[in-house]
Amino acid sequence: MQISVYDVSFQTHLNRHSLDMLIEFNIENFLSFKDFTTLSMVAAKSFKEHPDTHMIETGSNFRLLKSAVVYGNNASGKSNLLEAMGFMKQTVLNSFRDALMENEERKFPLEKFALNTKTENDTSFFEISFIQNETKYRYGFEIDYDKIVAEWLFHTTSKEVYLFRRDEQSIKVNKSAFKEGLGKEEDVKENVLFLSLLATLGKETSTNIVDWFKKFNFVNGIHDRGHKRYTIDKLKSDKQFFNWVLHFIKFLEIANLSTTEEDVDELDLEILRERERDEEIINLLTSIQKIQSKQPKRDQLITYHRKYDEDNVLVDTVPFNFDRQESEGTKKLLYLLGPWYDTLQNGKVLIIDELDSRLHSHLTLRLVDFFHKFNKSNAQLICAVHDISLLNKETFRRDQIWFVEKNQFGASELFSLADFKTDKVRNKSAFDKNYLEGKYGAIPYFDIDEKLNELLYGEREAEQV
Repeated sequence: MQISVYDVSFQTHLNRHSLDMLIEFNIENFLSFKDFTTLSMVAAKSFKEHPDTHMIETGSNFRLLKSAVVYGNNASGKSNLLEAMGFMKQTVLNSFRDALMENEERKFPLEKFALNTKTENDTSFFEISFIQNETKYRYGFEIDYDKIVAEWLFHTTSKEVYLFRRDEQSIKVNKSAFKEGLGKEEDVKENVLFLSLLATLGKETSTNIVDWFKKFNFVNGIHDRGHKRYTIDKLKSDKQFFNWVLHFIKFLEIANLSTTEEDVDELDLEILRERERDEEIINLLTSIQKIQSKQPKRDQLITYHRKYDEDNVLVDTVPFNFDRQESEGTKKLLYLLGPWYDTLQNGKVLIIDELDSRLHSHLTLRLVDFFHKFNKSNAQLICAVHDISLLNKETFRRDQIWFVEKNQFGASELFSLADFKTDKVRNKSAFDKNYLEGKYGAIPYFDIDEKLNELLYGEREAEQV
């Protein structure tokens, strides 16, 4: 396996905003990604489009992109790419704690590339480059099911310098640049990251780096679990956020919002009791009701829609149970606004799988445009989508558009639209049209042939002859 050496010059003098941004993410031998794979957020120097809205200047020769969008066939590996980033985050945050909870016998929930005999016994590789507090870091590790095989941390001021290197249980610490690691080399267990150990001990640089991983917001665009709770809580506690959401969704004809409490278990026990004649079942239902009465309540979102009379004069507002009466698209949008707001407010990295599911194409487009144009905290968006209406030069630069496809051996391959030669992909090209025509790859191949017809109707047609 290889360690990526980043080849862009880093300037210590940054713009007036403090930068905490992702530069590059590398993986190898994880889920469907067999070979070394890189997702880069570095803007191509030769591309001139959207200089004021889609990039962040960090120095004279170094610009970072505010977003990246990933396209690909179903089961191509789009979700796996995002899951790899989530796996790295969770390993960094929980490595020390989980080892303690599991009596130091913790095994990592690692899923290696399964379609090759070599990768079964190889380690998995994770590496990330980022800026924090105007310093560039490069951190990574190689991992097996039950141990850390390698780990490294570098930083760059005028040039890249190692802070520590680890080869299984042998750790070399830079005595002048990373004093916080000295004397702790022998304390780390084989299934614990050295970085996580130092952060747990309160060491400043390590703690700051672990905190940087907390800036990743992960959202599954198919369901609302996790971020739904966050959004409702924030609506209750943050008036500014409440007003922002209310203004954001006014086009949905929602006049107001509120929260109320309801039972965790929504079974109507009274109706069930009336239908039963068995005394034991009635007693059981009564016991359940007593237990429920002691359970905590949960918050339920209420939306209010305007009600008009026959002359279209506003007379009242009608409350809707948000989860039961609003559309799936409305629910997704509103619950998504919590992490969206948090990311833009605090300069985080928002990673969304299936951003476009349940949303109208125009709405998805407006969300992305908003992220680019009203992003004052250097936040970043990485999303996987199918919606080709986003695939155009007005919405994304060429270096922001990525494709994933599987090769003949079942391994996912990631590549950017910027990788294509300019004579094949010009800025004036119709990206969506070219993609649908298969010029960039990463599209479904589904051959509708006569065999499908035979398998569907063949037996019936034979009987009719």
